[in-house]
Amino acid sequence: MSKKILGTVLAALLIAAAYVASPFHAAWSIREAIKSGNAEYLAIKVEWPRVRETLRQSLAEFADPAAAVPQAELASAAPRKGLWARVKSYASRKTVDSVVDTYANPEGLPQLFTYGTTVRDIVKGPPPEKTLANLPDRMREFWSRIKRAEFKSLTAFELEMQDKTTPDRRYTGLLELHGLSWKLTELRVHKAPAPDAIMADG
Repeated sequence: MSKKILGTVLAALLIAAAYVASPFHAAWSIREAIKSGNAEYLAIKVEWPRVRETLRQSLAEFADPAAAVPQAELASAAPRKGLWARVKSYASRKTVDSVVDTYANPEGLPQLFTYGTTVRDIVKGPPPEKTLANLPDRMREFWSRIKRAEFKSLTAFELEMQDKTTPDRRYTGLLELHGLSWKLTELRVHKAPAPDAIMADG
């Protein structure tokens, strides 16, 4: 009887460990698909309409911080923007819309990654070829850029990562469990919190 209980406990622990590890594996797999240009995989593992919506919102807030302020607060707050400020704000939103519409899709996101790596390769030289031998190093690099990871619920997991080349830029993704598969359903780009804010939270 004790062996059966022990076997049941071990099986439960293995299932729990696999469950906890599964969203990290999903995030890693999506990252690798972007880097390798696997549009088929990205089409299945990313809910693009919701990702586009959240990405558009966060990029708009980057371009125009006032976009993050509710309209009711804007109306009762500071004086209305001048004409030139409104023109710049409109141009920023148009640029954001254009970028999201062009690149926030299974084919476009790998293409955007390729543009970035091409520039870095010219400046720093190409990275080493992916092999099983350097897989542990690549996984360590991926893990080192994770700044926050938490289960929002049993079926929702949020991951915040630091940009590889711009340390004060962060990406926050929400993965949701659909059946037995995790999918990326939201993606936001934002600045890293100021040190004072981190200390205050702590």
